[in-house]
Amino acid sequence: MTEQSKNSQTGYAAHAYPLADLTRPLPPLAAFQAFVAAAQLGSVSRAAEHLCRTQGAVSRQIQQLEAHYRCALFARHASGLTLTAEGNALLSVAVNVLTQLVQHAKTHDGTKPALTLRLPSTFAIRWLLPRLPDIERALSGTELRISTSADDTPDFSAPDVDAIVVRGTGQWSGMESMALFAESLTPMCTPALAASLKSAADLAHATLLHPGPSHAEWRCWLDHVGAGRIDAGRGPVFDTLELTLTAAMEGHGVAIGDPRMARDRLRTGSLVTPFDDSAQNGLSYFLVYPPQRAAQPKIRALADILLRLARED
Repeated sequence: MTEQSKNSQTGYAAHAYPLADLTRPLPPLAAFQAFVAAAQLGSVSRAAEHLCRTQGAVSRQIQQLEAHYRCALFARHASGLTLTAEGNALLSVAVNVLTQLVQHAKTHDGTKPALTLRLPSTFAIRWLLPRLPDIERALSGTELRISTSADDTPDFSAPDVDAIVVRGTGQWSGMESMALFAESLTPMCTPALAASLKSAADLAHATLLHPGPSHAEWRCWLDHVGAGRIDAGRGPVFDTLELTLTAAMEGHGVAIGDPRMARDRLRTGSLVTPFDDSAQNGLSYFLVYPPQRAAQPKIRALADILLRLARED
């Protein structure tokens, strides 16, 4: 017979929870923490390092879970660990329970829950920062922590990264990805330089500024306007679009990029678009996060506000 709750406070009515079920023996919390760390980091040794435990201890704690649930939680390979179907199902539950426990502890000690968002530097400066007040209102009660990276691969090996904005095709195995907007490419330069560009053919005599070593952006746009004979590999290469646009603004040449990332400069006239043509390169900006985090309120709130702002844009 299931025991009834004897707690008479509001929210604890009779049959509010099955006490007998909630007090059944379960593996220790440390075992669930070891399992989550190993799943996130893909390695028992890396999980042990993160948890400041021995590798043997982490292995035993995972084995304890596997014995309790009578199934393998990981497929073990020479290159590391991958979750089985049973492991993936347990991971969603474990992350949810541990998240609630951490959030409760932070509420109790007055510490705000935090959300760490990693994104490209130009996107952060030119798109996200102008919309920061709206984002912070949507994340009310959660401290937003922002870091930048030039890597177009969603890497969650760092355990403190909750979500990443990535420029790409959206095809990342084992990840949830939500498209924000497609990238559009068009040349941008100073008004003085634009006056000398009567047609795309005039770019053969201009310095082309590249936001990356592939030269793919210029090649895409030149092919789109039928100027594929122009050498798309000429000109200096920068490691971010922000630096490329700054070089263009200082008169060093013609940049190529998404005008969303230069909106303030285009508005003030420090940069102009000398041609009406824009090209789609098949890439978009995506919000990416591991699927087991999809149910977290802070991730849902972030996804909702970024999607709304992107649609308004």
